[in-house]
Amino acid sequence: MSRFNNSKAVLDTARETAPTSLILEPSPSDTGLAQRMGFAVLCIFAISAYANEFAVRFFHTKAYISTVLWVLLPVLLILSGNFLRGFRDTIGGLWLGFLVWVSLAVPFSVWKGGSVALLVSYVPHGWIQLYYYAAFLVSFRQCRRLMFFLIASNFLLLLDCFLFGTVTDGRFEIPQSMFFTNANDLALQLLIAIAQFLYLLYQRQAWKQVLGGSGILLALMYMLKTGSRGAWLAVIVLACVSIAFGKNRTRSVLIGVPIALAALLLVPSSVFHRLTLVELQPETLIATNTYDAFAVASQIQRMALFRQSVMYAATHPLFGVGPGQFAVAAFGDSVKEGTQATWLGTHNSYTEVASECGIPAFLLYFSVIVLTLVSNFRIFRRTANLPESSDLSALAFCMFNATLVYAICTFFFHIAYSSYLPGIAGMSVALRFCVHPSLWSSRARWRLRMMGNVPVRLGAGTDSVTIAAR
Repeated sequence: MSRFNNSKAVLDTARETAPTSLILEPSPSDTGLAQRMGFAVLCIFAISAYANEFAVRFFHTKAYISTVLWVLLPVLLILSGNFLRGFRDTIGGLWLGFLVWVSLAVPFSVWKGGSVALLVSYVPHGWIQLYYYAAFLVSFRQCRRLMFFLIASNFLLLLDCFLFGTVTDGRFEIPQSMFFTNANDLALQLLIAIAQFLYLLYQRQAWKQVLGGSGILLALMYMLKTGSRGAWLAVIVLACVSIAFGKNRTRSVLIGVPIALAALLLVPSSVFHRLTLVELQPETLIATNTYDAFAVASQIQRMALFRQSVMYAATHPLFGVGPGQFAVAAFGDSVKEGTQATWLGTHNSYTEVASECGIPAFLLYFSVIVLTLVSNFRIFRRTANLPESSDLSALAFCMFNATLVYAICTFFFHIAYSSYLPGIAGMSVALRFCVHPSLWSSRARWRLRMMGNVPVRLGAGTDSVTIAAR
């Protein structure tokens, strides 16, 4: 009789080819002394920026910790043998393609020297971070530990806000900061901090949950005080997503509503008024005070910059006007037309890439964001109801939220050539490598479904569970 008529044989075959663990052990070839050192350096790097910030504030000199780390990281990346690890993933390949196209756009730049200078700074300080994360985070345990270092850095950010933050022209910012003199940049970092503080709410220890809730409250309060309307929209979406998809929705509402109300009560009414001062035709708005006038003028200006950046993307579809050169191109056109133009960027990261580097670069950049969103969401949803998988599910959910707020906020200001996206995408790639592909890949999921109900383990020391074919 054929083995395909034997149900036991089919079951045994399925078990032989099924994944033995959802959380994978790192390959021996990916681990080593240089990799472990790289992981330690990456953890220190997460908080080194604030070491410099406070050293300058209190001692009027840099700590130079990050300077040393910038030298160590590429050396350890090569010595670890994991230099190509990030390129094994689709996201890593798309990120390389993005850099290649940005580099191809340089010869067509309206100011080649400025574009070269941008790349010289951006590649070692921003772009390559995706591959640092992929190379040095080779296990789920390391991803989890790094998340706690990121959370610690967020508390340092809150301390920075408390000690040195002030309201200027109606908006909260940190004057003379090395990183957050701009209210919009500060708002984005605070939103990412909120997404990471959520991880503490999913921990079993009560003190961690209290710490996470307190961090969310303070970060939300400072974020609202920045008056960033893009961040305001992002926090609304984040709240809706957390309630709609987060685990234990009742607890999320019971914790989230008091936090939101407390934050709104602590924010000045003038700032809240600015957040709601949005109109599709801002020319029709009537300003009742100076702050309102600034807010209306800002929206009018941003819409004009958005239209101009779209125009540049349409007229320079392949290579744009040059990386980082939108302001130069706009100023040059204004001189030719005999009009006055301010030296400003696009105020939109998507049109920044499209207008400066071309439509292909935009598609690659956008694809990285979409795949990072989809990957983290799939891992979260496919582990949400599995026993003993709460930590994995929580980490994926927080990474999804961080990507989501980045995707929304950067529609309203331009920071495409920063370290935000490579850092978020890099940790997401590392997480993909640490779990079975069926958790994030449609193809692997389809193969698993063809096997029926397959028993798998969540990791060493845990009970086996069954993934149902759905």
